Amino acid sequence: MQVQALLASLATVIALPFGNSAVVSVLIGSGVCLLANGLFAVAVFRAYRAQYPERLLLRMYRAEAAKLALIIGLFVVAFVTLDGLNIPALLAAYLVTQVASTLIAAQWETQSGDHGKNRHDKN
Repeated sequence: MQVQALLASLATVIALPFGNSAVVSVLIGSGVCLLANGLFAVAVFRAYRAQYPERLLLRMYRAEAAKLALIIGLFVVAFVTLDGLNIPALLAAYLVTQVASTLIAAQWETQSGDHGKNRHDKN
């Protein structure tokens, strides 16, 4: 979430020269992403017990459904209530916040040499 928040801040700064509409749109797009991912993390990992992995999978499915419903709902509210919304900026900010953090994390793992290994393994 920290990388996503950093990307959202960076996208907002980049949008500044393009006017208020672009800035508001970027804030909404990245904010929706941050809120939805925060909801997902809380729903999945609150009171998590490793003894029941099948329950974790069910929680993940439910959390993902709630996340998608929240994203769609918030975008609909934004589209209906805000005039002058910059749709490309909103969607780009959402996409960058959602996808770029995953790409950065994958690149970080590749450069660190972990390649999916447990950090405690000696091999």
